[in-house]
Amino acid sequence: MSDSLLGRSLLWETILQKETYPIFRLTYLSQPAKPFTDEDFDDIESKSIAANNARDVTGLLIVHDDRILQILEGREAAVRELYAKIEADRRHTITKLVSTVEDEERLLLTWSMVVRKMTGIPEEISAQYIQLYDELLQAEGESEITIDHIDLCKVISLFGSLPV
Repeated sequence: MSDSLLGRSLLWETILQKETYPIFRLTYLSQPAKPFTDEDFDDIESKSIAANNARDVTGLLIVHDDRILQILEGREAAVRELYAKIEADRRHTITKLVSTVEDEERLLLTWSMVVRKMTGIPEEISAQYIQLYDELLQAEGESEITIDHIDLCKVISLFGSLPV
């Protein structure tokens, strides 16, 4: 791992924080109705940052071709309200609600929303993401999102820049 990626990775270790309320984490998979454009990414990011800051929700959205994975964290009512709005968004179709869990720690503390498309990601990491997505999609019922899954998403978030 390069010094730059190592430094960013260490940042993750410093942003875990105990909240004064339980953190509700929701993960879902979806597919775009049509390929996302850079304008779509910009729209999602800019609107999400403002709205999520107001809701005290943090999140991560990863898009690779027709595979979208999103993790949302915050107070349960706020996350569920946001998820209802996301379900109504015609730019994509929810294919599976993967996981809903309560936790003591917020894992995406400083990100009101990070949007990553999988360009410039090493092939081995892209392959891991595709495997994770497909396994979660094919699993019966809700699946456990493990720390390894979260770590993979964090690694992806460290590559490249946000869409232009």
